[in-house]
Amino acid sequence: MQGANIMSKREANMALLLTIPENSPFKPLSAKEIEVEFAEARACHERGEYEDFDEALDELSAKYGL
Repeated sequence: MQGANIMSKREANMALLLTIPENSPFKPLSAKEIEVEFAEARACHERGEYEDFDEALDELSAKYGL
């Protein structure tokens, strides 16, 4: 049977998630956790607590010699 050994996208994603270390900043988040992070980001933006993307990119490029 052709393709019998191919993982589904879901299976491949789940296998990939299992390789993420516990202390990784890229751990999977629940929908509620994402909503909270978006709310915090919007609040920061409304208070003017943000940096222009191009300026931030320039700063990182200079810092890391990119």
